[in-house]
This record gives sequence, structure tokens and C-alpha cells, in this order.
Amino acid sequence: MSTEEEFDQCLGSFLGNEQSIALLLDYDGALAEIPDRPELSVIPPETKETLRNIVNSGKAFVAIISGRSADDVQEKVGIANIIYSGNHGLEVLHPDGTRHNQAIPKAVSDNFDRMIDQLNEEVAHNGAWVQNKQFSISLHYRDMDPRLVPEMVQKARRIIESHGYRADSAYQVLDGNPPIEWNKGRAAEYILGANFDKDWKRRKVIFAGDDATDEHVMVLLKGSGKSFRITRGQDVESSADFKLSSTKSVYQMLKWLEKKLCV
Repeated sequence: MSTEEEFDQCLGSFLGNEQSIALLLDYDGALAEIPDRPELSVIPPETKETLRNIVNSGKAFVAIISGRSADDVQEKVGIANIIYSGNHGLEVLHPDGTRHNQAIPKAVSDNFDRMIDQLNEEVAHNGAWVQNKQFSISLHYRDMDPRLVPEMVQKARRIIESHGYRADSAYQVLDGNPPIEWNKGRAAEYILGANFDKDWKRRKVIFAGDDATDEHVMVLLKGSGKSFRITRGQDVESSADFKLSSTKSVYQMLKWLEKKLCV
């Protein structure tokens, strides 16, 4: 879906006459296209302008929950008065500069640098490379010969787990995350609860994300909010209420919200 009529149909009755919403968004694959390397990511100017207008309307609480570090996604988006949550929710950076970070067991965090060193030495070759996100790592292998990927991923998974971290697969990425019960859904629940109240489910909450890690937010909002999974594959199983085909469709959804809120 991408037209105003389609968003009228899927969001119009949900919002009704409500003029205050909570908008949660992923960054990569939702607000911006996924580039060959993370540092090359750029949010389109029109998307940034529309999102800023929504924030400045005074009618929307906005949080971005990303796999990037909180500082990285804040720099990429560059809009004030947004909560930026990084490392799949492990970090929460508030507009006033205060932070809430999930505690990582010292016995595990002490292994972080050694894990990166071993990955760089033993598997970060032939197009694979390690991204240090301060609390977690991402091993990218988009540019690697596909024939070499299975063996490399298997070895990297063993290394990550040997250092006490959890190895999680994403699109052409293997993440090394701390072994704590936390994810984007838990982060969204914390953010909404901390900024509203225990009855936050009565709020009009909208979320859009493109990855399997975003499904935790979609499950959280099932039956109370509305969520969108960005995917070109209509056969992709998802707990989202609706599917969008691209970041351009996310932009159209934001334009629809801008028109409703900025009056």
C-alpha cells in the first residue's frame, strides 16, 4: 500500500478523531535504504522533512529503535525531540541527553574486545567485516562470495558464543548480542511505559520496521496498536497488521500522518 486512500482505510478508523499518537520506527530499511556499508546510509531529505514536521506538530511522540548504536542513529536522523534507541533497544537516548542502558554482566562485557579481535583475525576476510556498536557487534558479509558464507558464518557463530554472546542472524549479517533477555519489543514497552503510563496500550501507537528483529514490537502491539512490515516478499510471515513494499511506502505513510497531524 502507498496511496492516501489505502492509508485512510488501514489507519483512518484506528486513529478516528485522535490527534495525539505515538510513532515508533526502525531506521535501516524503514526510514532509509540499506546501503552496501552502514556508514553510507542517508535518510532522504523529503522523509527527514516530513518526520521533522510530525515531531514539531506537538501531536506525536516519536522514537526510533535501531540495530545501530544510539549515537549513530541520532547522527543519521538528526532531528531533535526524538528518543533514539540503539543496539536493538539496549540503549535509550532521551532528548535531554540522559540515557538508559541495559546492564550487561561484567564477565561477558570483559570479553567484548577479545571477541572482536578474534573475529577480525579468523573470519573478517574476503569481504566480511566487523562493525563495533559498543554494546554489540555486527558481522557483515554482503560482499562475500556466497559459496564461502556458510562455513564463515558457522565459525563466526562459534566464536561469538564462546565469548558468552548470543549469535543472531539478520539479512546478510550475523549479530553478536549480549545474552540478556532484551529486544526491540521490550525496549518499545519500556519507552512507552516510561513516557506515558501503565495504560500506554490505550494510546494510538504505530510502528514500522523491516527486519525479523522488529517482529518483537509487532507482537507487543498486536491488538492495541498498528504495525507495518516493510518487505517486498508478500509470503514473508509477520505479526504486523499490514505490509509495505519499500522505504518509499513508509514515506507515503508519514506524509499521510503529516497531513492528519499538521493542521
